[in-house]
Amino acid sequence: MKQQPDIDVVIRYLEEPGNEEHKRSLDEWLQLDAANLDIFLETKALWQGDVLPAAASYNISRQWQLLDAQLTATIPPVTVEAQPELTPTAPVAEKGKIKPIIARYWWAAAAAVLVVIAVTLYRQPLYIAQQTAQNTDSLLLPDGTRLYLNAHTSVKYPRRFQGSNREVFVQQGEVFVDVKHMPEKPFSVHLKNVDVEVLGTSFDVKETKQGVKVFVQTGKVKAVYKNGKKSVILTPGEEAEMLLAGATISTRHHRNNNPIAWKTGQLTFVDAPLSEVAAVLEDYYKVNIVLKGDGLADKKLLATFHKETLPEVLDILSKTLQVKAIQKDSLVEIY
Repeated sequence: MKQQPDIDVVIRYLEEPGNEEHKRSLDEWLQLDAANLDIFLETKALWQGDVLPAAASYNISRQWQLLDAQLTATIPPVTVEAQPELTPTAPVAEKGKIKPIIARYWWAAAAAVLVVIAVTLYRQPLYIAQQTAQNTDSLLLPDGTRLYLNAHTSVKYPRRFQGSNREVFVQQGEVFVDVKHMPEKPFSVHLKNVDVEVLGTSFDVKETKQGVKVFVQTGKVKAVYKNGKKSVILTPGEEAEMLLAGATISTRHHRNNNPIAWKTGQLTFVDAPLSEVAAVLEDYYKVNIVLKGDGLADKKLLATFHKETLPEVLDILSKTLQVKAIQKDSLVEIY
């Protein structure tokens, strides 16, 4: 069970950030639970006047009004029964003298509201996770950047981009990123062992069993191994494959957008050897293609397909290249 936030520790630190005792108390509290860091950052932002997302289930403005009404309410007059032998010794407070006393409690009132906000934020994670199954999907990030998710893809991104950076985490699968151009806020995509840094562009990142593939459609990106030992800068049409084992980077230039055919639905082949065509079709249709026969791999294909089914593509392939293509479930044999 997660510990509820001790807002006093946070407030004392925010009031006197240079106080060593307050620093130690805050540090000890942060170590108790990883979620405490999120609470501290959001409370600090509120303290500094930054805009926070409105809590969906808690009307903070209304709670302020109720709290103000309670604190500024006049104390009702004390009724004392007339008894000659008893005389009240404590004078009843006057209405006008309640204000200074109430003023002392505004710090407590602020702390109470911060508790409400912190607990609400505590229950609302700072990051949103999105996952696809068999189908593709797209989503719009807070900054206007759009992500297109291939099937079996999982990503994580913040509810709000804070500070001078925008960061998205690809946990598995393939994502096409159409970045909102914001030179003052660089955009980064983080994968298991590779970071991709951009300013404003559209590109594709794919996590494979062997490593990571990065393809640039527009603009320029920098792909960096997390160990910092090697990096590559890619321009439109260029694709880099960065292997998990070691720090090997191989690049190639595409004359088409086949690496993002899963998003566009279009495959283009201009005098492409059948070995390359087979590799692209394997990835797009999720099948295994085997070429049987001498010279098949070097046969050249000139064709464009747009959302055709695999049987339709194989039929056109057979007639164009004078070959036979037989499909058995997920296996395709060409001879």
